[in-house]
Amino acid sequence: MIKVVIVDDEPKLRQGLQTLIPWESLGFTVIAAAANGEEALKVIEEKTPDVVIVDIRMPVMDGLQLIEHLTSESHHLHFMILSGYADFEYAKQAIKYGVVGYLLKPVDVAEMSANLKRIRERIEEEQLQGEWREREIMSRDFCLHSLLVPQEKTEDPAKLRSKAKEADLLWTSYEVVVVYPRVSEVDRADVVNRLSIDLKPKIEGQMMGLVTVIPPYTVLLLNEPLRGRKRRESLYNEIRNATGNVRFVAATGGGVSVPEDICKSFFKAQKAVKQAFFSEKNRLIDPYPLFSPSLDSPRLSVNKAEEMMEEFIFRLYYSLEVGNQAIVLPLLNEAAAFFLKQGQDEKTVKESFFFLSNAVIHKLTAGFCIELKETEAVSRFLNGIYQHDHLDDLLEETHCFLLALGKDSEHRGKEQEFKKMIDFIHRHYADNLRLETLAGLLNYSTAYLGQLFKNKTGEYFNTYLDRVRIQKAKELLDQGMKVYEVAESVGYTSVNYFYSKFKRYEGRSPSEYRNP
Repeated sequence: MIKVVIVDDEPKLRQGLQTLIPWESLGFTVIAAAANGEEALKVIEEKTPDVVIVDIRMPVMDGLQLIEHLTSESHHLHFMILSGYADFEYAKQAIKYGVVGYLLKPVDVAEMSANLKRIRERIEEEQLQGEWREREIMSRDFCLHSLLVPQEKTEDPAKLRSKAKEADLLWTSYEVVVVYPRVSEVDRADVVNRLSIDLKPKIEGQMMGLVTVIPPYTVLLLNEPLRGRKRRESLYNEIRNATGNVRFVAATGGGVSVPEDICKSFFKAQKAVKQAFFSEKNRLIDPYPLFSPSLDSPRLSVNKAEEMMEEFIFRLYYSLEVGNQAIVLPLLNEAAAFFLKQGQDEKTVKESFFFLSNAVIHKLTAGFCIELKETEAVSRFLNGIYQHDHLDDLLEETHCFLLALGKDSEHRGKEQEFKKMIDFIHRHYADNLRLETLAGLLNYSTAYLGQLFKNKTGEYFNTYLDRVRIQKAKELLDQGMKVYEVAESVGYTSVNYFYSKFKRYEGRSPSEYRNP
């Protein structure tokens, strides 16, 4: 039955219409009545009728105001107007609001019944058109899905073209764009469906293509390739406006010229989404990101890869220790390039940066106790590594955090550059320390730093380092360690070389020193 609401400020007319008109035999049912436009608004919102029979002259809100308000709110209703003879010309204004009939008071039952029959016929026709349109959309979506995801990998191209023709998709070009919302699995289905609804007016309404849903994506099939940065940015902004505050990734699979290749564009778009971490942020991603794991380059062995990681840790730590901030970001970029060259995916790159950062932080904080709030800051930073959507953001965050930590470390008692170097030697005498390495980190030439060291200490760098190592060796020998263990502990890889150095500075061998 077609639902009707009667709106008139005369109680007798409201009651009379409900009893005099053979509503049920005409296919209608009166579900409510209201005395003015404002009251009618509440009833209509609650009851959702199909037809509103409304008087022109009413207090609070008249009939035209009611119709105008409901029309502006996109309510799909059929209106019939009741008016006195003096309001007849006034009532004609309602035609622009889609009014399907108007009657003069007093109402003639036969005339009103005839008007209601015409309204019923129109509603039935609209319902049939709506059902046909719904079936058409379902058929088109089915064909579109079969083009995006063929049932068989080797499906006959002629069969796919036939499906495209059936769905009116024989275009001169195609390009698939997928949108992947970064939301929880629980919310994703609702988000992709809502996004599809919000994008249809822009894409389908402006004849740019079609919009559908293939979980977990909202999928756009465009009928023209996205040539030029301006068009790509414009589409990306439309998607961003439709998503609101929802984080998302949007990627294109590139243009194709025949319907049987639509699936290839869709596949490339999905693949590009998975490489979003390595792509430029706030952009529509193409199938070939600027940075991505290298699948073809030769990989280093596990031991070699671990050695490279230790070298990055060593160089970053040294740079921060001696205050050479300018080299930190280039080193991080170099590390990222190495990880990608080893074919690391997003998850593994994040794990590598966690390991690298954690090792550098431990080295920087090993010489002093850090407060609880600093410990919490370190924990937040390390956990945050896994939350970044883009490699650029991860690099920037790591760079800023390490610089801040390096400055804090520097502030704790390293007052001048030369003193830092001396302290560093006393702490790291067992490492493979070389004047060339320190000169590079301090942005000095090796010759200049060597002369500066000689002027400050009265000894050359290597001599000073040897004396520090021999002094530490004596302490370890006094503790009962074996000679070869002591040699390794203080930084000499050759026991014979250690013997010669020890004898040179102490005038006797390590064994003689331990057993005088």
